[in-house]
Amino acid sequence: MILQYHVRQKRPQGNKKNNEDQALGRSRGGFSTKIHAVVDVTGVPLSFTLTRGQQNDITQAESVLEKVSIPNQIGRPRKRCHYLAADKGYDALSFRQYCDKHKIIPVIPYRRNRINKPGRPRKFHSSIYKQRNVVERFFGKIKEMRRIATRYDKLAKSYAAMVMLACSIICFRRYFSYAA
Repeated sequence: MILQYHVRQKRPQGNKKNNEDQALGRSRGGFSTKIHAVVDVTGVPLSFTLTRGQQNDITQAESVLEKVSIPNQIGRPRKRCHYLAADKGYDALSFRQYCDKHKIIPVIPYRRNRINKPGRPRKFHSSIYKQRNVVERFFGKIKEMRRIATRYDKLAKSYAAMVMLACSIICFRRYFSYAA
């Protein structure tokens, strides 16, 4: 399951030459950063990447999926999932072809203005698409951490480290909780 999340920065820091390297972009609300994340069915983050706020979602979909490593009970980890639930922002022919090439079934609703190719439209698994709220809940947990919700870091590397720490905390809570 893929989704993105905007983070607003309090005030611009640094000079304009370094903003491209620091995942800072202009949007209507000022400077912002997008977190593109892949989450499994239980809400555990598998990979993420940072981009500038005005960057489109579909541009980072393949690169985020390439970083995924799904642990197995035995043997080496898998690189691909069986189903991929995403929102309408990821409805592109090139991304659907990428999913077909890697034997992933995309569960992505069609955009309203999409021009369908001749032939039968793809089957849409609405029961799997309903599980996409797991990604929304993941970003809700991330927003609870003030340092992530309001980007205080100047460098993208240190901000990515804080996001990684937040993801680790979510994993620890999921796998090592004392609640019965």
